[in-house]
Amino acid sequence: MAPYFSVHYSFPYSTFTQDFVSEIYNVIFNYFPFKSGYWMSENNTLEEIINWNTSLLAKKFKLGFDQHVKHDYKQILLDSDLYSHLRLFWMYQSNEIVLHLIVPEDDIFLDDELLRYDNSKLLPLLNLSVKIWDSFEANTVQTYHELGAPTSYKKVLNGQHPSTEPFCILVSEALSRFENKLNGNFLAKKLLKHGVLIIKEDLFKLISESNFFETKMRLME
Repeated sequence: MAPYFSVHYSFPYSTFTQDFVSEIYNVIFNYFPFKSGYWMSENNTLEEIINWNTSLLAKKFKLGFDQHVKHDYKQILLDSDLYSHLRLFWMYQSNEIVLHLIVPEDDIFLDDELLRYDNSKLLPLLNLSVKIWDSFEANTVQTYHELGAPTSYKKVLNGQHPSTEPFCILVSEALSRFENKLNGNFLAKKLLKHGVLIIKEDLFKLISESNFFETKMRLME
């Protein structure tokens, strides 16, 4: 299995409604259209996948150790010419709803030995993340690689550094608790909607110089 790069979206469970899954999917499909179900969901329609995942989230479902994976949340593939594989799947964890968006690491690196990113592959994911932040009440958006992991929202609020490889978004008040720990290669920029984008300096420079990418329009001067 190829190593994956992940964008991790965390939402408070209090935001859940019967339309939650379909509304988030609709935002994502404006960037990357629905392609098909994945793994054990290839033969399911989008409506069946939405209904299934909504039902599980309504019950705060977590797959048990002795349960077959066919009972778990249904995954979907997204259509994109930029990535060889683009996949979404849900989880429920500790009163939070988590959505994972994953792509193969090889799709976003120019040179995986030097960890040099292909910014043209990262910026569409950043634009989508900012749009989701603007459209829903999220706790955090974090990014990490195959051997990485997100930091829990509770730990972020207690001052632990979120996963920022190469960006994250979180509520403004959380930044003050670890701002002095930011690596010198990172910048913190306020978003228009009560959030802060923490981003690698070279990626932010590309946004600043471009008139194309949506993120620039949502950053405060």
